[in-house]
Amino acid sequence: MNRQQGSIARAFTLVEVLIVVIILGILAAVVVPQFSNASQEATGASLKSTLDVIKDRVDYEKHQSPTSQYPTVISPTWFASQIGPLHPGNSFGVANVEVDTTAGRMHPVNKVLVAGVAGAYWYNSTEGIIRARVKDQGTSASTLTFYNDVNDSNETTLGNYTGGAS
Repeated sequence: MNRQQGSIARAFTLVEVLIVVIILGILAAVVVPQFSNASQEATGASLKSTLDVIKDRVDYEKHQSPTSQYPTVISPTWFASQIGPLHPGNSFGVANVEVDTTAGRMHPVNKVLVAGVAGAYWYNSTEGIIRARVKDQGTSASTLTFYNDVNDSNETTLGNYTGGAS
């Protein structure tokens, strides 16, 4: 078969392949951060939901108490897991809840969930306040913003933040 009668076999040129690779790289650069944000948003929503459940149960227990005092602990039996409130970022093996009895304290001194903190959640049994510690988000500003969003607060410091993603 000569070239004039049949079809000519054609392959992609190097330039065409490079253009496709560049386009795929640009698309990946746009899409990957969106998945990262979705993961952070899901973690934040999970923490907010857990905090709401704990707050409702703390209020219930207070109203059931003959002295109308907040419960002294967050009981593991309040949860289906029977081990207490689970924190999606607790890969450090810290306790589920740190109990504080300091009157007037509204937030934990250390707000970032790292190895060595006393609990993934912080509960002030005197005030009836529960807070979620958050994992490092890469910078002090983004970690503080995430903490404030999860805990519906406006704190200005993180306490134990040492910087950098862990």
